[in-house]
Amino acid sequence: MSERLTAIDEAKSNGHLDSTPSVGRGDLLSMFLKAKEASPTFFHDGRVLTLAVSMAFAGSETTGISLAAVFYYLIKNPKKYCRLVQEIDDAAGLGLIEERPSGLISWAESQKLPYLDACIKEAFRLHPATGLLLERVVPPHGAEICSEYIPGGTIVGCNAWVIHRRPEVFGEDVDVYRPERWLEVSKEKRKEMDGKNISLLEMYKLIPTFLRRFEVFLADPGQEWKLHNAWFVRQLNFDVTFKIRDRSVSKTDGDKYET
Repeated sequence: MSERLTAIDEAKSNGHLDSTPSVGRGDLLSMFLKAKEASPTFFHDGRVLTLAVSMAFAGSETTGISLAAVFYYLIKNPKKYCRLVQEIDDAAGLGLIEERPSGLISWAESQKLPYLDACIKEAFRLHPATGLLLERVVPPHGAEICSEYIPGGTIVGCNAWVIHRRPEVFGEDVDVYRPERWLEVSKEKRKEMDGKNISLLEMYKLIPTFLRRFEVFLADPGQEWKLHNAWFVRQLNFDVTFKIRDRSVSKTDGDKYET
């Protein structure tokens, strides 16, 4: 932050007032500094720093937890793992994924992989990143929730770990990692299951890119992970090894697609 403020001061001293406060950048810090310029009393340096750190912490923590959940459930379910790898290989063979020196898969290409989408959504369902209530305040006039009147100003909330295991929504096998459930339902039912749209660009690009280039294994297949809930539900004892994948050798066959 101090470096950005110094750059702004230098821009001002050089007469480039039109370039402040972003100094040619369009990131979150620049937006906060722009707000500081408009309302310096409210957006003082301390508040700008707090907001910037909060954005970085929240985004990286939830993404890291969710990525770990996807890989954990794939490794623990080899048939699902193999089916996803086969989908990626098939898409590349059909020209749906461009062959790049970097091996990266773009966001647009990842959206052509329905089983990838199902695997990510199923991991999100079984392991929401937050483990405490998502709180809301009842409006002043009150509200009826679950056939009960709740006075205005009351703090209410739902726990995603409970909502995501409702058998009337997800089926009786709610404790099972089964991505196929997202492919079997109607469009209307999927909207009920989906809740919010998942738009984590990093995950949809990183997971297929990684699985196309590497094989990943549990360091100790007999060890279960441990979960620590402190608002975010972090995973402990989840150690893996990986090696460069030989894409000339197919590791999938028909029986691995059984659900």
